[in-house]
Amino acid sequence: MNSGNDEFTSPVFDMGTLMRAIVNPYGKRLIVDGVPAERLGLEGKLGLEESKTSKADSIKVAIFVIAFIGVLIAMPIFVQTEPLLCMTTFGALLLFVGLVGLFQDGVSLESIMNLVIPLIGAVLVVISVVNVYHKSHPGSFYFTQERMIEVACVGFGIVGLGMLVIPPVVHSRKMRECTQVITAMCIYRNYHYSKSSHKRGGRTVGRRGSGISRLYNPWWQYEVNGTIYVSSEGVFTNVDVPDIGNLREIRFSPEKPSKIYRPLMGTRVGSVFLGVMCIGMAVLALVVMHR
Repeated sequence: MNSGNDEFTSPVFDMGTLMRAIVNPYGKRLIVDGVPAERLGLEGKLGLEESKTSKADSIKVAIFVIAFIGVLIAMPIFVQTEPLLCMTTFGALLLFVGLVGLFQDGVSLESIMNLVIPLIGAVLVVISVVNVYHKSHPGSFYFTQERMIEVACVGFGIVGLGMLVIPPVVHSRKMRECTQVITAMCIYRNYHYSKSSHKRGGRTVGRRGSGISRLYNPWWQYEVNGTIYVSSEGVFTNVDVPDIGNLREIRFSPEKPSKIYRPLMGTRVGSVFLGVMCIGMAVLALVVMHR
């Protein structure tokens, strides 16, 4: 196998490149991401799933663009009639886009923070609708500016608490599931770009200080009981990114060896930092407001 990073690193997952990267000179049984090789091919199941994912992403982007254009058209109209409806429209956009993402990706403990965007949208819709209703029914409940700030602070606190609690819970669960340790070789990586101020241990591109980072999803090859497994971490990270051909210790599940986990302290520390920051900002704002 050519160990060059460029040959086996791509921005979009490519099944053909992954298959070429696999080292199997003795023709041992091969399982790729939980699917036996005999059921795979360059147009096999994994390739079809990737194609479906790409189509779903394209549909989601198209829906977002259409909805965003609709919001841009609606907001100037609502400004002239009822400014609060601008908040309703923007909240509905966030809610709609968030629900589309949840419908595509599903809800799991690992992706529970994906609920943040639709929840923010729902809160904006509720606040604006309640206040619009109050204008025609003066005796009804409504959100004052102080109440809106309190709701925002509580929301920040909940998000921060989630960042503190969820990653350790996910880590603990995966450590219980993936109890066996094995040395694996990184044979392929796909990546995408993300704005981030955290560059240590990762790959940063663009101008210095621009904060544009590559987040990598490594694919690992390892052997269990005479069978070669090739599995993806399933998460994109810029922490401890291996070069092609590098060896790392990973954990796998004895019941399902294709299920792997690589504990990365850096990702959990970052989540804790953001969680503490969100909670601190929320508490500080509430203290200042009620002094």
